[in-house]
Formats: sequence, structure tokens, C-alpha cells
Amino acid sequence: MRKSLTIAMDGPAGSGKSTVARQIAEKMGYLFLNSGAMYRAVALLAVSANVTCTDVEKLIELAHGCRIDFADNGKITLLNGEDVTDQIHTPEIDIAVAEIARIPEVRKAMVKQQRRIGKDGGIVVEGRDVTTVVFPDAEVKFYLDASVQERAKRRFLELQAKKITCTIEQIELEIRTRDEKDLSRAHSPLRTADDAIVVDTTDKTLNQVVEIIIKQIEAQS
Repeated sequence: MRKSLTIAMDGPAGSGKSTVARQIAEKMGYLFLNSGAMYRAVALLAVSANVTCTDVEKLIELAHGCRIDFADNGKITLLNGEDVTDQIHTPEIDIAVAEIARIPEVRKAMVKQQRRIGKDGGIVVEGRDVTTVVFPDAEVKFYLDASVQERAKRRFLELQAKKITCTIEQIELEIRTRDEKDLSRAHSPLRTADDAIVVDTTDKTLNQVVEIIIKQIEAQS
């Protein structure tokens, strides 16, 4: 019998899902499952193999042929046993992943892996369809959001810290484009689950958001 919860968080790029989910997982002693990192890992495979985003058949083959896991409580993303945590967070991958994540068969392959990892509960999983498609029966669901300007600022500062050259205008355009693609894709579009708790992180610190979510988890579990 399952003894641990499945806590699922959805939301657009830059809303703070990954950071918040990681903090919640650490506080609860759960595994942090970053579903977005899994799609980024497939994008890395494609970029490394010079497979274009229009070569759907090859992309599906890559998605079904790889194994993605997490180590160090979700801080490390493993692609076929190799640590690719830093490699999957670059502007090149940002652009490629939006197209790759739209492919239904790629999403099915990733959902299968996500359910494999989370089959016994005890996870905090975040993404863009984890509350509606991957774990629709999760005991606690959240939808994190923030203004486009705030999300662009966060991403810009993150890339600057990694010495990656970019402009905040470029990042904001990429986020708006990603939002449009996530919301309009035919398969598993980004949406708010009917039973999800919505948290706007725009004017809140990380600690404030974590506190809000922990209280909601305690109230519902």
C-alpha cells in the first residue's frame, strides 16, 4: 500500500516550479522529479546527433531508446547513466525542446518513464502536464504562475550566472513563444487542472512560496 504522497506541480516556463519543487522534496524527504529535464535530455540527444526538430521519426526513436533517471534527490539528471545536468540548460536546448515536446509519441515515451520513476509515490514532480496527464490521481496538485516579465528576469539572471550571453528581451520573446506553443499544442497542452491550487509567484520570495505550498500539503494530506 502506498505510504507516500505524489505531489504534482504544473505551470509555464520560469514560474519557479523546479526550484520550488526541489525545495519541497528536500523538506519532505521525497524525490524531485523534473519532467522538463527529461524532454531537455531528449533535445540534447537530438542536438548532439544533428537530428532536426522536423525529423519526427528519428526523434521518437531517440525518446523510446533512452533511459532517464535522477540522482542526488533530483539535482542530477542522468541520460543513459551520464550526468547531463548542465548540458540540458542552454539557449540551444531551450529552443529545441519546445518543438520536440509537442510530438505526441515523444510525450508518451516520457510519460512512461515518469510513471516508472514515480510508481511508488514519495515524489514531487513538476512540468507542464503532470497534474492533468502524467499523474492525474496525484493526492496534491499545484499550478504555479508568474508574469512574463518576472519569468524572463529569472531566466536571464540564471543564464548570466552561467556566463551565457543573452539579452532579457531575447529571453522574454523565447518565453512568450514557448507559452504559446505549450498552450496550443494538440497533445497534452498546458492547462490548470480543475483540482489544482493556483499560486502566483510573481511578487513572492522562494521561502514564501514554499511556505504556502507546505501548508496546503499539510491541510490536504
